[in-house]
Amino acid sequence: MADGLRQRKMLLTRRRMEQAAVDLAYEEGVASVTVDRICERAMVSRSTFFNYFPSLEVAIFGEALEYDPELTQRLLTRHASDLAIAASLIVTESVRGQTDDAVTRRRLALFAREPGTTTAVSWASDLSRTRLITVIADWLEAHRERARLPEEDSATEARIIVAMSISLGDEAIREMHEVDGDVVIDLAAYERARRRLSAVLADPAE
Repeated sequence: MADGLRQRKMLLTRRRMEQAAVDLAYEEGVASVTVDRICERAMVSRSTFFNYFPSLEVAIFGEALEYDPELTQRLLTRHASDLAIAASLIVTESVRGQTDDAVTRRRLALFAREPGTTTAVSWASDLSRTRLITVIADWLEAHRERARLPEEDSATEARIIVAMSISLGDEAIREMHEVDGDVVIDLAAYERARRRLSAVLADPAE
C-alpha cells in the first residue's frame, strides 16, 4: 500500500514538472525555459528535477519515443508507396500520443510554433531514430515487394527513409496550425513537402 502511494506521488511530481516545462515553452518559447523556472513553477528543488530528468530537453520534449505496433503497422500499410511520409506521420502521431492529453498535444504544438525544432530534436534523439529505423526495417523485411532498394539490406533503406522523414516532417509541420490548442495533422502538407524534397533530390543528369 505504501509503495503504491509513493509511486503515485512520484508520478504526480514528474507530471507537475513536465507540465511546467511544456507550458513555459508553449507560452514563451523553448529558449525561455530553464531548469530554475521549471522548479519555481512546479515548486520543487533542482535536485528533485535532476532525480527525474537527465536534461532540460527531456522535460520539455519527453523521453525517447516508443512506437505503438498497431499505429506503425496501420501507417506503414496505408502509406506503403511512400514510406518517408509514413515515417513522418509515425513520429508526429507518437509525439501527440494516442490519448487526449494536454501535455502531449502541447508538445506537438511546440514543433509547429517553432520551425526547425523538429529537426533539432529528431537528430538529438538517437534512440528514437534507432527505434524507428528498426520498425521500418522489420516492415520492409516482411514486405520485400515494397523495397525501393531491393539490392540493399532493409536496414540501409530504413536508415535513408528515416533521414528523409526528418526533413519531410520539419517542412510539413511549418504549414500546420492549431485549432483549440490541437495541431491539425494535414496529409496534404506532407505531400507538398515530399514534392519539394523530390525536386531537390532529382537526378541532376535528368
